[in-house]
Amino acid sequence: MSPAAPMDYSMPSSSSSLFNIPQLAEDGSNWVTYKHRMTIALNAHGLGEYVDGTVLIPTRYVADSAGILESAPGKPATADEIKENRKEVNEYTQKDSLVQQHIFSTITDRLMLQLGSTLTGATMWAQV
Repeated sequence: MSPAAPMDYSMPSSSSSLFNIPQLAEDGSNWVTYKHRMTIALNAHGLGEYVDGTVLIPTRYVADSAGILESAPGKPATADEIKENRKEVNEYTQKDSLVQQHIFSTITDRLMLQLGSTLTGATMWAQV
């Protein structure tokens, strides 16, 4: 008996059949099925917490008046802390952007324009 093939946990492209969700109707008449399909697709890819608001936006370190990044007021951040903070911020931004892109790809242009572009995936989902 041969060993099982390794699982591929990478995110598929938005054209993947795993992300094939019918567009939300302009009048919202398919909201119940749309919401169910979208929730399952996002959860299947580890993104569900980005729409239910349980993933908190990581705080970027802020530079003091001398331009030194601080991990807390008056506490200069170490190189390792800065590296970890950038990693957390980038991971959040990437995953939240995937959620936003997926929502935008399944709603009408009119609704997309009403939502704007400065939202998080969670606030966007709440407004849809």
